[in-house]
Amino acid sequence: MSAGTRGRLLDAAIAVIRTKGAQALTLEAVAAEAGVSKGGLLYHFKSKRDLLDGLVARWLDEWQEEIERAAPERGFEAAYVQASHLGEAGEPERAAEFGLIAALIAEPDALEVVRERYAAWQARLEHDAEDPVEATVVRLAADGLWLADLLGFAPPTGALREQVLLRLTRQSTR
Repeated sequence: MSAGTRGRLLDAAIAVIRTKGAQALTLEAVAAEAGVSKGGLLYHFKSKRDLLDGLVARWLDEWQEEIERAAPERGFEAAYVQASHLGEAGEPERAAEFGLIAALIAEPDALEVVRERYAAWQARLEHDAEDPVEATVVRLAADGLWLADLLGFAPPTGALREQVLLRLTRQSTR
């Protein structure tokens, strides 16, 4: 099986999470979704935890790439705010992120890599910012907006949302 198969298996795992929820994430369900045998899946992912680790790594890497694409022009802090914004994400993307978070809650040890990435982002904010306290407040606000979007906790919409994002971006470019 090729490296493309690994990606296809991760896509299948996200599809299972998105359509059936995190509790339905099993090796059998992912193999069926991908149209491979369970043995074919096990060739790439030795266990459900290994599959979850692959999902988390890809999720964090995609987030990191989005930040890095915007950072040269906007700065790391503003790029972080932009990458955290789920405003234009469709329901499938939100369901996939929600499901991934739910799967992580069921496997708390898998959160360690997420904690490490956040620690690296925080360290970079502190290093790059003129005011590390302000940069941290902006990061926490961006994280809060992401969580409000993800969980439907009355996220701001319309003009208010745009003003919030503008304020966070302005704060991050001071």
